[in-house]
Amino acid sequence: MNDLLQVRKQVKARKPKFIRQQGNHLTSLSKNWRAPKGVHSKIRRKRRGKMKQPSTGYGSPKKVMHFHPSGLKPLHITNSNQLNNVTKEHGLIISRTLGKRKKLALLKEIEERKLPVLNIRDIPAYKNKISEEIKKKKEASLEKDKKKQKLKKEVQEKQKEKKEPTKEEKEEFEKEEKRKVLEGKKP
Repeated sequence: MNDLLQVRKQVKARKPKFIRQQGNHLTSLSKNWRAPKGVHSKIRRKRRGKMKQPSTGYGSPKKVMHFHPSGLKPLHITNSNQLNNVTKEHGLIISRTLGKRKKLALLKEIEERKLPVLNIRDIPAYKNKISEEIKKKKEASLEKDKKKQKLKKEVQEKQKEKKEPTKEEKEEFEKEEKRKVLEGKKP
């Protein structure tokens, strides 16, 4: 297995960077590989001295294709049920779309089973970092809730302070409005 990984490393070291025909000359063309289609294209005809095209010769040996450089076969994990399918030849990659709480629970289970994780180097330090972030977020949400409650109390107190007008005050207000309306109608 290690011999094949070494072969793959050597093949990939010799592999050129494949770019689109005239991708390095014309700014309007992206450098992403596209197969040349022109009838007179020297690259399509594989002329000596021209750019190389991707071919099977640049590929990895089949037995180590898509393997991690450590020699483990990567297995993407999104929940704890998928840990049942793990064998010795697998290295785990924890999905980046997982939330912090689920990631923390997964890491605890992985650490108990002593399984290799390929995309996290120091698991205990990473767990501590995540747990601190969760605590900070919880504290911030509690503070936000306290501020909301405080504002609600202030609003309720202001409403209590505003007393309803008495009957006499209402009558005076209505008379004043009628007077204004009548004065507006007169020429």
